[in-house]
Amino acid sequence: MDFGLTEEQELLRETAQRFVADVCPPERAKAWDESHHAPPELFTGFAKMGWFELPFPIEDGGGGGGAAELLIVSEELGRASLDIAQCFVLTLMAGLLVHEWGSHDMRHTLLPAVMRADQRLSIGMSEPDAGSDAAALRTFAEDKGGHFVVNGQKMWCTGAGLPGTQIVCYVRTDRDVPKHHGMSVLLIDPTSPGVELRKIDTLARHILGTYEVFLTNVEVPKENLIGPVNGGWKVMLSGIDLERVLISGGYVGAAQSTVDEALAYAKERHAFGRPIGEFQALTHALADIQTEIEASRLLVQRAAWLYDHGLDCSRAGAMAKLKASETYVAAARIGMQILAGHGFATESVMSFRYRESIVATISGGTSQIQRNAIARTMGLRGY
Repeated sequence: MDFGLTEEQELLRETAQRFVADVCPPERAKAWDESHHAPPELFTGFAKMGWFELPFPIEDGGGGGGAAELLIVSEELGRASLDIAQCFVLTLMAGLLVHEWGSHDMRHTLLPAVMRADQRLSIGMSEPDAGSDAAALRTFAEDKGGHFVVNGQKMWCTGAGLPGTQIVCYVRTDRDVPKHHGMSVLLIDPTSPGVELRKIDTLARHILGTYEVFLTNVEVPKENLIGPVNGGWKVMLSGIDLERVLISGGYVGAAQSTVDEALAYAKERHAFGRPIGEFQALTHALADIQTEIEASRLLVQRAAWLYDHGLDCSRAGAMAKLKASETYVAAARIGMQILAGHGFATESVMSFRYRESIVATISGGTSQIQRNAIARTMGLRGY
């Protein structure tokens, strides 16, 4: 198996590295997080680099890139912060669902705007009583002939309150069939009458922001249906594998940047007459976590390779998500221990990594859900 990058992929990696250094280095990402600021130049920068076009077919105005290319960008952006990587991944994943399942008019109106960064997309899936069990959602869209009337509540909608954002919202359209067969997907404008957003204060992920969405008699045109009526479960599943791959790339990049910072400090900080990195207790800890990062990177790259070759990557994607997310948490914990009081100070980037890493094993499918998915591929029920 060839583990190298093509000339074009290497150029993409170098370009992404320069972008992070110039536009969103970790210190700036931390400042944006602390000020709850979503900088327009970040999103327009993605568009100018052609990254929002990257996964779409060339005939549709896209770049014709695959999971491998998207993964390169995601990992490098993760070196700035996980939230920066999510700024890239979230809109792309929702956009790809629109490309695969949306109507002709929706695709040709919405996707060019996404590629230009004029339009952003959020995903409304979780509810107060439906998180890991996504099919248990209760938000109901009643068919009124020419439109739906939606009532319900959504939780943890990342980026839903940013200007120019629409929500790819999962709803129930049939209460009388098994839960997996009565779901549909609607594109909802959060500025529509009857939509109320409440920003949820969280430990991190403040650039995009996390929102609770209340839907009260919201009228949604039939042309905003994404995929078939009652076919929402298939729409949801169609994007899970690639989402796991790309966000796992963000975890790997964030973990690597965290260890790089801890390593630099361990070489510079002296105690008892020598750099603290020369003490075996820290040397082995850094060696172990670097090994975990390399293992995570290989799992993610393999999942991307399987996806690009049209092979089943559900198991590989779950393993990549599980390993990479838990590695980021471990890297941040070790980084805090090495930087000690300097890491504990909130002015440090390491403190930012520590609080940001906590959500890695929760969002996008918890570690427990990933283990269930892996167990099922082994012939085990898993729960």
